[in-house]
Amino acid sequence: MELTGGESKTIDFNYIYESFYRKVYQSAWYIIKDSQLAEDIAQETFIKAYKHINDLKESYKVCAWLTTIATRTAIDTLRKERKQSCISIDDVLYTDLESLAPLLVVDKEVDRLIRIDQLNQEVIQLSPKLRHVFFLKYLKDYKDEEIARQLNISLSAVKTRLYRARKILQDQVESKEVNITNNIISA
Repeated sequence: MELTGGESKTIDFNYIYESFYRKVYQSAWYIIKDSQLAEDIAQETFIKAYKHINDLKESYKVCAWLTTIATRTAIDTLRKERKQSCISIDDVLYTDLESLAPLLVVDKEVDRLIRIDQLNQEVIQLSPKLRHVFFLKYLKDYKDEEIARQLNISLSAVKTRLYRARKILQDQVESKEVNITNNIISA
């Protein structure tokens, strides 16, 4: 495996498996909420990781890399299950809406988890100043004045940083949506 400094290192995949299996399993279970499926996803995660271990450039990020694979694999599994649980139009015509509610809830939850994962990936890329203000505002639910006091900056600096962070995130999300649309059109 190639590290940042350019030095080579032999990979002990058994060590990686033993060290991170629990974390990978928990990441999958958090999304799936089914122990059997979470185990399957954990196994699939390590198979994918084994096949692409040489793509990992910085060994200290192996845990984050594995949990990202597990999260995305779990989301893909939910999508597959959703597609497999299609309902015929005849069933819909004769079924009351309350019986469809669980399917709608799962669909919304999958979409919410996907959006959270995408947003987290984008927030990580913000500069530390913007990321810190964004974190305090939207995750800690601080008021602008509290953020200004805690960071010892002016209220206008807080508002400017929040505006910039939101603008950057919006541009990044829109850019990815355009890329996805272009890929679908060209496929």
